[in-house]
Amino acid sequence: MEYKPEYFALNKISQFRNRDAEADFMDYDKTVSLSIVRVLILVVGFVFGLFIFSDLYFYRDNPVFYTSVALRAFGMLITFAAFFLMGRLKHYTHTLVMVTLTQLTIFTIYLINLHLLQATQIYLQFMTAMLFIMSIFLIPNIWKNSIIGGSAIFTGYIVFRAHSISPMEQSTLVMQGIYLLICFLCCAIFLYGRESSRRKQFAAEKRMEHISITDSLTGINNRGRFEHVLGLWIKNARLSPISLLLFDIDDFKSVNDRFGHTAGDKVLIGLTEIISAHIRDGDIFARWGGEEFVILFSNTNLEKAKELAERLRRLAEITPCAATNVGKTTISIGVAEFRRGETSTEFVNRADAKMYEAKRSGKNRVVA
Repeated sequence: MEYKPEYFALNKISQFRNRDAEADFMDYDKTVSLSIVRVLILVVGFVFGLFIFSDLYFYRDNPVFYTSVALRAFGMLITFAAFFLMGRLKHYTHTLVMVTLTQLTIFTIYLINLHLLQATQIYLQFMTAMLFIMSIFLIPNIWKNSIIGGSAIFTGYIVFRAHSISPMEQSTLVMQGIYLLICFLCCAIFLYGRESSRRKQFAAEKRMEHISITDSLTGINNRGRFEHVLGLWIKNARLSPISLLLFDIDDFKSVNDRFGHTAGDKVLIGLTEIISAHIRDGDIFARWGGEEFVILFSNTNLEKAKELAERLRRLAEITPCAATNVGKTTISIGVAEFRRGETSTEFVNRADAKMYEAKRSGKNRVVA
């Protein structure tokens, strides 16, 4: 995705406002976090299953104890199923929704267990609810999902306890509610900061990536980026023809000498804007060096590339740079189609030779 600072502005829920930027971040985050998320979901199921020992200690004589064991086993199976399904979902956002739903399902089973066992260990239940809230926020997820999940757990626990305690325990429940709310808010603030920081770091990496492949003056690809793409395209050149245009601004030195380097820079910027507006999105346009530029055309043979070069030459000739009084700018273009077996250097050198042939034969022309 092209780098633009406005793409990476954050909204109020710690996500990128631009959908493409957020989708790009989700793809990146999937490669980094998916394996961790899947393992942590398994850990939640394992820890949930471990509470069977506390049930055994407190409720082994309860008639529904074995029903409770079955429910815990079912909860663990859900986490195992989620572990395998999350590795097969195409969209990472769907995976994160599944994480939240799995956590809420386990918590619901936990509340059903408490109801069946008529559990009275209120402090143990409070600690368990706090662990559930912490797991919601500690397992990587988007902030919105975690807020929904954490709110559901907080509300579910308070409502459940309010219907199952004696009047004597109401003050205890109020204090537990306050502590749970504090835990919830602290975790929410922590996750908000973490998600904001991760996205800001991602935006910074995108900016550095953009700088590393972009010409600082014209904003198009630099030579390093072009050479990288050319190498990749040559590997697949058997599937479709590729052609290359190498062009140079005629008499550019005299522009710098007569009008100054600032005017020369404006000519370079203006020319690249003209060319960029009249090539295809998939074509690779780059600054080769100084006043030389190169364009790589995919699925284009020599004749078609020559036609495109002629059109670009005419556009450069008839479109003066509005920001300067330099007047008409012309370019000389060399064109070459890739030949199987040659190197990228040989390919570029053939186009370069044709460009110099165009300059020797009068400039402002195309030689293929």
